[in-house]
Amino acid sequence: MMTATANQYNPDYAVPPGWALAERLEAHGISQAEFARRCGRSPELISQIIAGDAPIEPSAAIQFEQALGVDARIWMGMESAYRLHLARE
Repeated sequence: MMTATANQYNPDYAVPPGWALAERLEAHGISQAEFARRCGRSPELISQIIAGDAPIEPSAAIQFEQALGVDARIWMGMESAYRLHLARE
C-alpha cells in the first residue's frame, strides 16, 4: 500500500496566525483595541497574538470566530501549524 506522504506540502517557514488576524482586522477596519473589547480580551494579549508571542487558545479562537466570521478550526489549525514549526526549528 502506498502512502500519501510523498506529495505533502511542507514549507520551510511558518507565519504567526496573528498575521492573518492583523490582515483581517485591517480589512474590516477594526482596531486591535476594538477587537480586544469585542472579544473580552486585553489589548496587550491581542498585540502579543499578532506578534506571535502568545498562542491563540481554543476559547479565543471561538471568540475570533464570532467577531470575524472565520471558523475557530481555521484559527486553531494555523496556530497548531505555527507552533509545530517552531518546535521543529
